[in-house]
Amino acid sequence: MIRLATLCLALALATGCGGQSVSGRAVFHHDCAGCHTLAGHETGISGGDLGANRLTVGQLESFVAVMPLRTKLSRDEERAVAAYVARH
Repeated sequence: MIRLATLCLALALATGCGGQSVSGRAVFHHDCAGCHTLAGHETGISGGDLGANRLTVGQLESFVAVMPLRTKLSRDEERAVAAYVARH
């Protein structure tokens, strides 16, 4: 699963295929979905559901910037995943 998500992210970022929503989705599934969901209601997962709170893109960007990830996201990845989450 991680290899596929990494490949999807690399392809989306390298080709720009599908624009921001594709790379934001790939970033979310690769770096965020282990702790967060986008179900629109609490699911009991440790980091909570990000779709339940209706945060703005700016609020999500600030939130993403402080998440404890193994590898820090680039500013473009932070923006892409924030925009993706805001749409859900």
